[in-house]
Amino acid sequence: MKDFLLDNDNDVQISGGDLAIGYSNLQHQQHIIICQKGELKQKPDAGVGIEDYLLGDDEDDMVREVRSEFEKDGQVVNSISFDEQNWKLTYDADYNS
Repeated sequence: MKDFLLDNDNDVQISGGDLAIGYSNLQHQQHIIICQKGELKQKPDAGVGIEDYLLGDDEDDMVREVRSEFEKDGQVVNSISFDEQNWKLTYDADYNS
């Protein structure tokens, strides 16, 4: 999916005096994972709120929630896993074309 791009500080990227446009799926996925429910005005029921999961020990629930939120957003999820030793969430998901 193409959309405007954000930098590492979540500020809009500017390229040639205009908004930078490009492949934005990864940035959308990151926002879904980070946002708490209620933070997105247009979709108040969207968001995983991963911070809460990382403070607890419900990794399986976290993985299920990520899968559910990605699918609600129109993505096809091929795989999701969480490596407890390295605290790394890995996922393979993309929007239907």
